Amino acid sequence: MISRKRGFAAAAIFAVAVSGVIAAPSNAASAAQVVTIWNGSDTAAKDQQTPIIAAWAKTQGITINVVYKKDMRNEFIKAVPEGKGPDLMVGAHDWTGQLVASGTVAPIVVGSLANQFSKDMRSGFTVGGKLYGMPIYTENIALVYNKSIAKDPKGMTWDQLLASPRGVTLPWARGGTANDPYHLSPIATSFGISQYTRNNSGWTKTIGYTGPGAAKYAAWLAANGKKFVDGGWDQMRCNVQNGGYAITGPWIIGGLQEKTSTKLILPDGTKQDCVGKAMTADEIGVASFPSAGGQTPHQFSGQYGYWQSVKVAGSPNAIAVGKVLRYVGSAEFQSQFANVKGAERIPANSTALGQLSNKTLAAFGAAGQNAYPMASYVFQDTVWAKIGAAEKALVEGTYTGDPGDYLAKAMKALQATIDAA
Repeated sequence: MISRKRGFAAAAIFAVAVSGVIAAPSNAASAAQVVTIWNGSDTAAKDQQTPIIAAWAKTQGITINVVYKKDMRNEFIKAVPEGKGPDLMVGAHDWTGQLVASGTVAPIVVGSLANQFSKDMRSGFTVGGKLYGMPIYTENIALVYNKSIAKDPKGMTWDQLLASPRGVTLPWARGGTANDPYHLSPIATSFGISQYTRNNSGWTKTIGYTGPGAAKYAAWLAANGKKFVDGGWDQMRCNVQNGGYAITGPWIIGGLQEKTSTKLILPDGTKQDCVGKAMTADEIGVASFPSAGGQTPHQFSGQYGYWQSVKVAGSPNAIAVGKVLRYVGSAEFQSQFANVKGAERIPANSTALGQLSNKTLAAFGAAGQNAYPMASYVFQDTVWAKIGAAEKALVEGTYTGDPGDYLAKAMKALQATIDAA
């Protein structure tokens, strides 16, 4: 799987098991007004969203019962067919395919809220043209730089960025096993290709790194891949602090505000000591990606949201569940949640995005308006690995023959693997 500092699914899957109740129902509370939510936060203390929901729900006469789970997805899939489990579950959008296939989640109706979410935002929770989840926040990468040192990248080309004094840091390591189609996606898609082809329902199962656009991307990567600065986590932070650019996400914000001391591996292979001064929030710059191939860049986004259990339909608390689901999709909730100190959440709701007090996050959100949600197929890990291995060979010059032919052959083999799955 791709390597990122923070991932939606990883946070939920590896959460520590602990159960708790927020605003536990009293004897007088009607069962019709109790809504149970499963959440993958480590502990109640780290759950920054339920307190907001519970406070609102109290004004509606609704009691929120939240249970913290370790193996949340698998327990949900097992419990719901037995008439058990929660009314709502919150997690990463790339669980949606498996949840829909298991028959445990129901399509939702968002009504007028639909206008508050972009088509790409909704597509993360869409399967077969139906929306199954209410998006609450998203993460995407952008071009990050130090506004007090580096030139504003707006209007700059990739040639200019790569040739700048500190260059561009990409999270990979030459000669190692790392590969990163996630962070290279805005470059690849600017050649008119995407990881899979897309239709009105989102991703298909047909690999999209093919055709003339893919050949041009392969040639570009073979010619320019070596120009990136190697980027471990500390190397990326330090290079940005000293005036370089980086392809990264909002998870770097806190790290940039801390002093860094490390070694950089420059494009020519030499090592250089690097000490980075802690940046202020106002110094952190975020910009959209330039186009390498002439078309619109589309980076990936990870989305987080709420699914509704199929057991809710016809149940006594169905109306209360619907109210909670609409509330978490509202600008009111998402604005409060995103503005919690240390939350570093980009609201999925466009109105809430415009109300962000954290201007750095708002800039990430603006830079991610064309982002594609990551696919959630069961074979997705294989796809990341195979595309990444092909890109790595192009960057390091270990491929044979023409770059475009090499990539085409690798993608043909990958498609055969998918078709046989």
